[in-house]
Amino acid sequence: MINIKSIWENQKPTGDIIIKTRIDEIKHLNCFAATNHITGQHLFIMSVSKNIVIPELKYYRFKGVEIFTIKVENTIELNIYLLDNDLKEIFSLFIQNVLEDIEKSITENEAITTTLNVISKWKKLFDKINFNGLSLEQQKGLIGELLFLNYLLDNEKTNSNAVESWTGTEKDFEAKDFTLGSVGVEIKFTSSKQPRIKVSNERQLDAENLKELFLILYSTEAVKDNGFSLNSLVEQTRQKIVSNDERNIFNGKLQTIGYFDNDIEHYTKMYSLKKTFAFIVTSDFPKIIKSHLPLGIYETSYSIEISAVEKFIVEPAHILEQI
Repeated sequence: MINIKSIWENQKPTGDIIIKTRIDEIKHLNCFAATNHITGQHLFIMSVSKNIVIPELKYYRFKGVEIFTIKVENTIELNIYLLDNDLKEIFSLFIQNVLEDIEKSITENEAITTTLNVISKWKKLFDKINFNGLSLEQQKGLIGELLFLNYLLDNEKTNSNAVESWTGTEKDFEAKDFTLGSVGVEIKFTSSKQPRIKVSNERQLDAENLKELFLILYSTEAVKDNGFSLNSLVEQTRQKIVSNDERNIFNGKLQTIGYFDNDIEHYTKMYSLKKTFAFIVTSDFPKIIKSHLPLGIYETSYSIEISAVEKFIVEPAHILEQI
């Protein structure tokens, strides 16, 4: 596997403003990892023949990244240039995705088309990043997911692939918050005095393509001290992740959601955990899914009373037994 982040980190000054390292693992294409020695900004460069037609790139530009071409003698260089150094982690994941996909391509034309397709997918993610910080509801959702991620990290059976199983951050909008093999887990977090399950849409409790689907509800209360905050959970999680590569992936996923360390002053609200509910979502669990809806109805949100689903309660450990 090509480790683009490692290539950037190991680049040494050459006297030039742009330091370039050829990515030798992709032998049939001229690809380079580059760094602006003055600003520290990273680039990915693909050099192709001058007769290769590259579409207009204005529709591929997005926040924090510039994409452009340069004519160099008998070649054209496609440049993907990181403008915002705060996005280095997610940019590494983005370029890693480009490399993995173009490695399978045969011609330069195919490599360019593949690269632009990957750019289109990641553009949606970059455009969704909230540079002004997460809303309170988004913070609560992330706290709930981090609580469960820590539960997986604390368990010997799941700690090695816990970060990978956190799929709620991925591009596929139908992904469950966590996917462990054929087992899906949806996470809910509430600080209400009367806890209930708030479901955002008809996809969340749809077990299609899964062997089992579980629902976790963390019931909490807001406290002034002696509790946990979003910031403390992020740091706790980072400390539990042993591998540097996994920690980098975790940081990239945080940035995909919109959590940046520069915003930590906004994430100090503290909570105390009162109770953890775990439910198995069977066919008779009260829910609304796509197949239940009339044609033309979508994005349905609703709430479920805890008393209505008590018979579906299981121990959290039961989830791990199904993996």
